[in-house]
Amino acid sequence: MSANDSISPCPAASNGVHSWQLSAAHHCRRAGMSPAEAESFIAARITRPPKPANEIATAVARAFNSKPSCQPRAYNGRYSAPKKITEIDFEPAKLHAIASRIQSPRNWRHWLWERSPKRPETQNAFSFLAHLYAQGELVHIFDKMDGIEGKTPLATITISSPMDCRVPDLIRKGGRFGDGIWILCNPVDGKSHPNPRQNNELSCRSEESITVFRYAVLESDQAVPDDWLAFIIQLPIKIAAIYTSGSRSIHCLIRLDAKTKAEWDSLVQPLKRPLKLLGADAGCLSAVRLTRLPGCQRPNKNGFQRLLYLCPNPTTEPLLDLPVIQSRADALARWRKLCPRWNFNQKASQ
Repeated sequence: MSANDSISPCPAASNGVHSWQLSAAHHCRRAGMSPAEAESFIAARITRPPKPANEIATAVARAFNSKPSCQPRAYNGRYSAPKKITEIDFEPAKLHAIASRIQSPRNWRHWLWERSPKRPETQNAFSFLAHLYAQGELVHIFDKMDGIEGKTPLATITISSPMDCRVPDLIRKGGRFGDGIWILCNPVDGKSHPNPRQNNELSCRSEESITVFRYAVLESDQAVPDDWLAFIIQLPIKIAAIYTSGSRSIHCLIRLDAKTKAEWDSLVQPLKRPLKLLGADAGCLSAVRLTRLPGCQRPNKNGFQRLLYLCPNPTTEPLLDLPVIQSRADALARWRKLCPRWNFNQKASQ
């Protein structure tokens, strides 16, 4: 599921870069990208500065205004344009087919616990943030996604070392409105900036506020949770955390470490269409995205935003291939050894 699967790398400078740009532009058009997304995709991969400055824009315009020879043909011989991403529907059967490649565990929470480098039950909302963000970085916390309240953070947390990880009751108990708690997935500068995509309205949660394009959020409100998790653990992606929404959906925080917004877009854009087909919320795949903060209640659903897996320094090795760090049986044996009285009570109750 790599963005580079169907396109060759850009050659070295003065060695066919101009031709490669046109080929890449056609690739972007077939992938369903917009011209602006195609320009970002090419700019992130080109091996020399554009000559002239509008070279990339020219290649993209040429590709998008032409009839690509390799476009799929309909039965009547006419060219068929790719579906818009808004027209792509979730196909549960395809997700289930992928999920069925593995045998699902009896309990997903236990399975993830055994492979989590950080024990989920030892973390609260603030220690979770301290593991995923660097010292000095700022993280916005919200208790409303939209409206006037959604434009102003409930709190802005500064990551420090050591860090006071005592969580205020207002955050821990789900905020002012009972909707639960969200964070902006990427760190911010804490300032409000004019947002050119919304008539230069001042905003503290637009891409102009983002300081590091480190994470993406993968979630599904439609997929069966068992199928969704079975699919997620097979992906060769850097999974930093998995946690519940306090309802039926499961959020997955993916580490990208993009240097710029353009690079972030070039990594994520080619994945939106196949992921939406398999149940992902394509709208959540944006660099400026709210995600649930684990360790907090969600009163309106009588739920709890529960941390299932935490790995501050993930690799691209699928979770399915990761070894068991500590089995639950070993943990229970250790706890019984530390507390013989508890062990006695367990035996007496059997």
